Amino acid sequence: MTSAPLPPKPQEPFASPVLTGRRIVALWFPHWAAETCRAPYQANRPFALIDMHKNAQRLISLNAAAGEAGLYPSMTLPDARALVPDVQTAMADPQDAVARLQKCAYWLQRYTPWIGEDTMQHTADGLRDYGLLLDISGCAHLFGGERALLADIAARFATYLDGRGMTARMAIAGSIGAAWGLARFAATDLTIVPEGQDAEAVLPLPPAALRLTPPHIDLCQRLGLDTVAALARFPRADLTRRFGPEPVLRLEQALGQAGESLNPYLPPPQFLVRQNLAQGVTQIEALTALIDTLCVRLAAQLKAEGQGAQRLDVALTRSDNLVLALALPLAHPSADAAHMLRLFEERLSRLAGGLDAGFGIESVQLVAAKTTAITAPQDTIGLSGRLRKTAPIAALGGLYDRLVSRLGAQVVVRPVAHASYIPERAVRFVSVLQAQNRASDEAANPLVDAAARPLFMLCAPEAIEVIAEIPEGAPYRFRWRRVLHEVTTAYGPERIAPEWWGGLVGDNDVGTTRHNSRTRDYYRIEDTQGHRFWLYRDGLYDRETDNPRWFMHGVFP
Repeated sequence: MTSAPLPPKPQEPFASPVLTGRRIVALWFPHWAAETCRAPYQANRPFALIDMHKNAQRLISLNAAAGEAGLYPSMTLPDARALVPDVQTAMADPQDAVARLQKCAYWLQRYTPWIGEDTMQHTADGLRDYGLLLDISGCAHLFGGERALLADIAARFATYLDGRGMTARMAIAGSIGAAWGLARFAATDLTIVPEGQDAEAVLPLPPAALRLTPPHIDLCQRLGLDTVAALARFPRADLTRRFGPEPVLRLEQALGQAGESLNPYLPPPQFLVRQNLAQGVTQIEALTALIDTLCVRLAAQLKAEGQGAQRLDVALTRSDNLVLALALPLAHPSADAAHMLRLFEERLSRLAGGLDAGFGIESVQLVAAKTTAITAPQDTIGLSGRLRKTAPIAALGGLYDRLVSRLGAQVVVRPVAHASYIPERAVRFVSVLQAQNRASDEAANPLVDAAARPLFMLCAPEAIEVIAEIPEGAPYRFRWRRVLHEVTTAYGPERIAPEWWGGLVGDNDVGTTRHNSRTRDYYRIEDTQGHRFWLYRDGLYDRETDNPRWFMHGVFP
């Protein structure tokens, strides 16, 4: 019994894809397992890898010569020998082929850091399909353009495996779906689609180019839908009712009307320790003991390489393969196992009532996700020739880590230098976890001399009463906090103009905006009692205001 064809209906207008500038490269290796296997064979003669599939020895991967001789994947070995008696064969190792594909993905990172695995990893016959996806958005110009980039990849593949070469079909489009279909079903081995023309390139392809399942492809054949254009001619509601939601989604992704993310290959961590358990563990105490052992092993690896962990990730795998993850950022690089364990104990003690271990934790993995080089602090020598022990920086970092573990990263802050001439903007408070990366800002680019600033700075400038020479003279006397001060010496002015971009960008600090609207003239003042102050006049006479105000901003020791 055959299904009735879809009733003809007016074609829906295609929605115009949004030009995002995204460019995707799809690489398809039709003979990957055979061409990259370790078995010796003659590349100019038919060669095939065999494995048990569907209760028979079948060909699962061929080289180009075997395909030209009439062999095809999923063909039984007796049928293949009957057609080509001298075919070369070897036993397949699918896991080894997948591992080599992953190594190829890491090698392709010379072109772009975003290398993703193929979205359809098996063919209609259930065999493994080998392909890669590259997001080259903003990278092609580094290699002379998109065509030059593909030519470089093809040239390197041609000399792969000691000159034996490797077959690859390539396509560049603005979406993953379009690039995937063109790499497999386009008329040429190398296809480049101009930006915004994905729909025109995909519509002539067969429905299999939409990454449909075998039942959906078979239904398209029985209904006489031999191209993507024939499938897209019908309203989406009718397609969803007949095919389901997945083909409609694949169609919109290929036409650039629906987004799709890339699942990138991530390089394996350098510092990783794992413990597999013969029996599941549910008690927090037992997990803490396991993490203690892993911390010791991880600290030994870090010390051997002269590295310190700045972020620790622990993954607890339950018996039902559900993974419970816990991340611990560190304020200072550390390779101290006791310190790592102390942080995990504090975090696990807070999760004691909410940790769902299921039927037990069967695997524990500890990773130093982020590391940096550490060196031992140098001791100082005093005048008497004795070594003076200084407080280690790691001890202060350990205190930060414990405070963050208990109070939160946004609560424990420290001041860091900020590139601004405005005094109240010269220092900002950031989390101690971020301050490590910004600690060298002041030393790298000092804007002002620290000695010219008072040691005690008021949180906000305070208004004072001043008697001074007009228009731009130094104060003679001033009253601050109801105390009158007679000025004996004055140095200045140090003029600080408002930042020109202050009215162009937003500013969350309302007080800073109010005190940064006019030019300031700062003076260092000394009174009759020997006290020294740092005050300023807000505004210039006859240019910014007719009645400028004076403010106290700091006190020198």
